[in-house]
Formats: sequence, structure tokens, C-alpha cells
Amino acid sequence: MPSTPADQRLREAALPPRRFDGAKLRTARRGADLSQIQVARGLGLSAHVAVARWEKEERFPPAEKLVAIASILGVGVDVLFPREGPCDLADLRCDAGYTQSAAAEEIKGLNRFALGDAEGGRRRLDDHLVEPLSLLYGVRPEVLEAAQNRTFGEPAPSVVTQEPPHLAETLNALVSKTFADPTPEMLADAVNAKTGARLTPAQVEALLAGAPVADVFADGSEAVVLTGIAEFFGVPELDLVDAAGMEQRVLSDLRYLAAHHGIALTAGDGDGGLSVGMLAVLNDLVSRALQRP
Repeated sequence: MPSTPADQRLREAALPPRRFDGAKLRTARRGADLSQIQVARGLGLSAHVAVARWEKEERFPPAEKLVAIASILGVGVDVLFPREGPCDLADLRCDAGYTQSAAAEEIKGLNRFALGDAEGGRRRLDDHLVEPLSLLYGVRPEVLEAAQNRTFGEPAPSVVTQEPPHLAETLNALVSKTFADPTPEMLADAVNAKTGARLTPAQVEALLAGAPVADVFADGSEAVVLTGIAEFFGVPELDLVDAAGMEQRVLSDLRYLAAHHGIALTAGDGDGGLSVGMLAVLNDLVSRALQRP
């Protein structure tokens, strides 16, 4: 049965701030060799029905779950769910994996109504809430202020950041040390033979030339291929991720751990420190890792 204009408006209204593609989600899940029920359980859901509906685009996942979904599938959230335009306040909250109520509970002096008013562009956040909320979301205060300005339709001041070393610089250095007369075909064949990755010469050439990783691996295979390259050269995978990407990845992993264990990421007093539950989980992980032979 064809959809009506009213159906289409409803569908558009349900779309999250990031672009969502059910077929792309299904491809990424199969690429990670996970079942729908495994993804559902990773998100704290008891059945696979929600995931099945997302893949059929009968429903859209809550925006605050998109980062966790991408983390479970091992795909960058900006690859799996690309964003159109810069973040506003609601986008920052969703990227941090919080509902309005959950975020408000973490910050002393903030309630969900005040947060809702700020996200709706009706009343700005009190100044004393900017720093604790930015710590909760894992961004700098000036980034949160810029997002709030966008929410209220005001021009945001540009945020100056230092450009981290590019992946191309690291990769070129590794290639020159490993091959006497390297070619893209040589590196692609060597990585694929050792790791089973599906790296193409064209992708190698693009990476060495400095193309953005998300553009080179638009199919969502970024994590798999970078793991393969790191394994081939015998370097930590994080060596292939720039400083900003590394910080975002660590924050994403911490948020996923908190959601998986059903605990708060930060302390309830809003001082930006990790919660007692989160510290216990990290201590347990480190202890078990050190005990392995």
C-alpha cells in the first residue's frame, strides 16, 4: 500500500537528528556477525523486535541510543548515522546517550523541564549549569555554549581547535619503513593476506593522500579495516586514530559500558568525576586484564 503525504510527514517527524538507514544498520550488524537479539541485549532490550523494526524502518531508534548501537556494531557513529549540520543541545545529549530525565538527574540544580526549555529554545540554561553539563556530555564548555546558540538561532562563535596529526602521516611513515618501493596494491595485498580484511588499492591510495577515513570507508567498514592495518604493522589500533577521534572513541566506550551495566557515567554531584559504579567497573576490567598471562 503506497504511503500518503500524511504518512511521509509522520515519518519525517520521527527521524532522529542523525540520518538513519535501516538497510545500512542491517548490513553493519551482519558485518559484525551479530544477531538482532544480540544487538538488542547489548542495548538492554529483552527482545529483538525493536531491532527488526529499525532495520525495516517501521520504527526509528531513540536518538540517545544511536551511539551505543554504533559501538556495539564496531562502526563509527558518524559513519553509521551521519549528521546533517552542526550539533544543537539536544544532539549533544543524544550523542552522550542520555534522555532528558536521565541527564537532569545527573546534574545538581537541573530538572528535565529546564533542560527541555533550553533544548526547545525557550529559556537558556543558567550559567552555572554549563560546565557540569558539558562534562556530562564529554565536550568542552565552549562547545556546549555553541550548541546552545544554535538551538536559540544565534550565531555561534567559532571554536578553534588544534589540528591533530593526520592518519596519512602515520600511515606513510609505516609504509616507508616496511616496503622498499611501496605501491597501493602492495600494501592492500599484504594487509588482506595477513588479516582477511578487504582493503582495496584505491582505498590505500586515498588514505595515503589524506582523504577523510569516513569518506574512504563510506560502507561502514572503517573499524574492521583499521584493525587489519594495525595488526599487519604490529602497532596499537589507536595509533591510527587522531587525538580527537581517540578521545571520542574512549568516551563512546565509557558511555556504552555505563549503559551496559546500568550505571551512571559521572558522579551525581555534577563535578565531572566518574561515578562510584563506573570506577568499580573500570577497576574490575583492569584487574582482570592484569591477571591474564
